[in-house]
Amino acid sequence: MNLFEKMFNYQIMTRLNETGLFTWTSQERAWLRLMLKHPAAFEALRPLTLKKLQEMLEAEQDLNLQDYLTEKAKSVENSVSHPLLQTLRQMILHHQGFRLTGRVRNGRISNDQFGFPYKLEYSMVKKEWYVLWYAPRFHKLMATKLHSIIAVEAEPIEAALASKYAQQITTLTEHRKTTVTIEVLPEFNQELSRILYAFSCFEKQVDYDEGEQTYRIILTIPRGEMDYVLSKMRFLGKRVRITDNASLRMRMAETASKVLARYAESEAEGESESQHAQYDASHTTGTS
Repeated sequence: MNLFEKMFNYQIMTRLNETGLFTWTSQERAWLRLMLKHPAAFEALRPLTLKKLQEMLEAEQDLNLQDYLTEKAKSVENSVSHPLLQTLRQMILHHQGFRLTGRVRNGRISNDQFGFPYKLEYSMVKKEWYVLWYAPRFHKLMATKLHSIIAVEAEPIEAALASKYAQQITTLTEHRKTTVTIEVLPEFNQELSRILYAFSCFEKQVDYDEGEQTYRIILTIPRGEMDYVLSKMRFLGKRVRITDNASLRMRMAETASKVLARYAESEAEGESESQHAQYDASHTTGTS
């Protein structure tokens, strides 16, 4: 598949996502069938949902990972599910508020906080579930770890008020977003699909300058995800560069400077050791 075919397929997938349609490959269906056999699936999914998915995937082939993977050692595996997932999911589905009691960062207890939950999110880095909610009292978007919650109770609210909260959540979420333009160096155009995959979790627009033969990826990201973008930029190395965000460019320059300084120190130490060795050798020869 050539580069333009990949771009065309990417545009099709983007349009499908915008219309709410979802396509999946046979490998993805086989992987999902395997995951539904995991003990956590029985905790995370309602029995009716689990049964429906199992029936949909009944004709799929088994993904036999043991045929080409060997597990030798691993750390203790924590459950990826949480007892509060079902409770909070129902609150979100029914547009309910909640009363929350939980532990905050400084160790104190926050009692009976009213909020409007709108999303459950799992951090692959921290291996933890979060509930994202709107705090009308402070007009802020909050994120609380599920393991920090001591007690939570549903609180019905009027449809008009729920709609108002949803609109405020949208406004605050959009206000938190910013754009970053990433330029792909022409000599690495053939790796565009790999670069796009690195930023697949963000909204993006791809422009192509035919005269310069340069692709520019315009990312729309939450401000809190800047560190993640920087980690991907470091991973991609000389293939890409940030063109329009001064603060991110400065942080990338600082990273590069620190790395160069570290290697410069190593080279200086190596030269010093070499000089000492030469001196010792000449001194030994002169003595003998």
